[in-house]
Amino acid sequence: MARDTLRGDYRDIIGESRQIFEVLQQIERFAVTSMKVLISGKTGTGKELVARALHKNSGRSGELVSVNCAAMPEGLLESMLFGHEKGAFTSAETRRIGQFERAHKGTLFLDEIGEMPLSMQPKLLRAIEDNRIERIGGEKPIPMDVRIVAATNRDLAQAVRHRTFREDLYYRLNVAAIALPLLSERREDIEMLVVHFLEKHRRVSKSGVLRVAARTLSLLKAYPWPGNVRELENVIERAVSLARDGVLLPRHLRKDIRTYRKQHTDISEAIATPENEKIVNVPLGATLEEMEETFVRETLAWLDGNRTEAAKVLKIGRRTLQRKLKRYNI
Repeated sequence: MARDTLRGDYRDIIGESRQIFEVLQQIERFAVTSMKVLISGKTGTGKELVARALHKNSGRSGELVSVNCAAMPEGLLESMLFGHEKGAFTSAETRRIGQFERAHKGTLFLDEIGEMPLSMQPKLLRAIEDNRIERIGGEKPIPMDVRIVAATNRDLAQAVRHRTFREDLYYRLNVAAIALPLLSERREDIEMLVVHFLEKHRRVSKSGVLRVAARTLSLLKAYPWPGNVRELENVIERAVSLARDGVLLPRHLRKDIRTYRKQHTDISEAIATPENEKIVNVPLGATLEEMEETFVRETLAWLDGNRTEAAKVLKIGRRTLQRKLKRYNI
């Protein structure tokens, strides 16, 4: 599963996990088609990045135009999508070109489509089915060549059952589907994301922060991230602004991240530290010697190589720790 086997440009989507590779494969398959794509995922999982990647790799000559369907009332949303003629309503002093027209030959990204008012949905459906729109107050249909990509953090199938979303529009939009994983489902990508956001915000803020302490990274990997990648970026941006001496330390993180205790039921042990717990997973079948080496290595990494503190956490003498480090070539 190597990203270099893909032909498209996906540099803005960070990660090497199996879940992200599967998402990129789907983008690659769908991008060059004219199919409508429905992107689903919780807040902060990167739906807009996927929409941008679909457009960037589509070969379409027009631009990507985004509309947040949850950000405006129905009347304003209709004018935003379809435009209006001069005099169409009291405040329409000039003609306005809608986002459908702006997206001609390109892609129209309908973000938070599940929040679109029910009364607005038939108008969108008609535009999609007919490939043409009419400006408010207009008398002539305008043909459109627009690729539709929609995104939602809601379960639209459930919304259809609850009659808060039209079934016919749902099936029109859900021709090709891409479901985005939670950040907690691809924890192996957290380190790469942290490095990416560190570099991004270090440049913006002209900070001297160059690296992340091992303890800090362990805390970030353990946290459940209910706000997903967006929350992680916000945490790194804040930490960069607080950090000094070129290193992100645990004290630069929010208190809830520093004090989070992971609930676990697998065969594991917790190394207690002043900041948090470090969970060390030991595979079944490991020898006692292999388990000991794992605990020594993980404890030392967790404490940024501080041997005095590692000896305290492991409840052994410093000389005993020195012998074990020599035995395991650590």
